Amino acid sequence: MADIKKKVVFSKEQKTLIEDIVKDESFSHNDWTKVEKKEPLQALRSYIRKHYRTEQMAKCAYCKKDVSVQSASNCQVEHIAPKEKYKDYMFHPKNLCVACADCNAIKWNRDTIKPIKSGERKRYPSSSRAFLLVHPHFDDYTDHIDIFSDRWYVDKTKKGHFTIGLCKLNQRSVDFGYFEPDEMMVLAEDLRAAKANGSRQLVGLIKDRIRKLLDD
Repeated sequence: MADIKKKVVFSKEQKTLIEDIVKDESFSHNDWTKVEKKEPLQALRSYIRKHYRTEQMAKCAYCKKDVSVQSASNCQVEHIAPKEKYKDYMFHPKNLCVACADCNAIKWNRDTIKPIKSGERKRYPSSSRAFLLVHPHFDDYTDHIDIFSDRWYVDKTKKGHFTIGLCKLNQRSVDFGYFEPDEMMVLAEDLRAAKANGSRQLVGLIKDRIRKLLDD
């Protein structure tokens, strides 16, 4: 089951505001912080933030660490498909979630949608298959990523691998020297191989070794 169960629903007034922004000939991703509509847009962003903060249990969509429950600075409205590349999806409910300041900044405008042969997409994708990353509206995070001791991320799928790299989820642990990253990488590879072979006992042993390294 997807991490986000309920997408944000806009009121009639909010829909009118969005329509006014989108239909303008000069519409661009910069309209997300448009000065001329600063007050109503701030209210709209606050509304979106509150909805997804609650829906995500105050956890970042990508690293699963806590986001702020009051401040907006560490609970940022996130565009899953970046608004710089996909301005038409800027207000799409399923393209919105909340992320911590680090993940939001590191991910920035990197593409997250798989390319299609016909070139440009006309509609927002309706399934997980269209995305490169773990998508909170379509995916169960735990199907793609394991987190050990709240500090080391191991991919279980290609999507998990892409998401870990996209947001540099293991960078903090490497930078602050919690362990030898080379040894952890080897254990992660061993873990993937053990799971592929269906060896539950070996999977358990490797997970125990990872936890021990992190806790020492």
